[in-house]
Amino acid sequence: MKKKTAKRRKSKAATGNRTNPATGKIGSAIASTASFAAGVARETKEIIRNLASSVTKSSDLGPAPGATDLLVHQHRLVEELFEQLESSRKRFDRTLRELADDLAAHISIEEQLFYPAVRKVNPDLILEGLEEHAMGRFALQRLLGTRASDKSIKARLKALKELMTNHHHEEERDLFPAVRRRMPDATLIKLGARMNALFVVNVSRGHEAVLATFDDGLRKPVRA
Repeated sequence: MKKKTAKRRKSKAATGNRTNPATGKIGSAIASTASFAAGVARETKEIIRNLASSVTKSSDLGPAPGATDLLVHQHRLVEELFEQLESSRKRFDRTLRELADDLAAHISIEEQLFYPAVRKVNPDLILEGLEEHAMGRFALQRLLGTRASDKSIKARLKALKELMTNHHHEEERDLFPAVRRRMPDATLIKLGARMNALFVVNVSRGHEAVLATFDDGLRKPVRA
């Protein structure tokens, strides 16, 4: 009798120490679900931030925008100027000069401040952007060197718009999210302040002076 009782105790102890297969599967499923949910939350947060940035207007930009938020804001302003130039001939020359000043200043702060900061994180992220900037400056100079009466002015305006709009959207889709994942918000805010200050200075200087700082042989307007 005593032997049977001892055997039962051992059997019960052994059973108590073993992990129930069903319980183990449930725990693993819960852990996997939690990990998946955390990943979805991170992705959702990034999507919401990108969506909010993509619709930023001048009145929505805060007092201390991060570097990428500032650049997205400038993208929208430049694109609005393109729309004005294509939709109306009123004040065409003035609007074109405003576009040239803003676009030249924007490209300048990216190449002087933003891209060098990104290069420290990952040099490969900016190589395509540099090439697109060079093409954009060429197209801008070609447009500025075109007489208003020239039939090709609409085609050159459209070419510049498509080039820069595609460049902007690629940055917002690929480059900026990668930068946000790698740079702390505090770093982006400090960088954004420096970029904004330089942008204001460059706009006041005018596109002629800013474009002259690029050593790529595009300092003079290109006429057809």
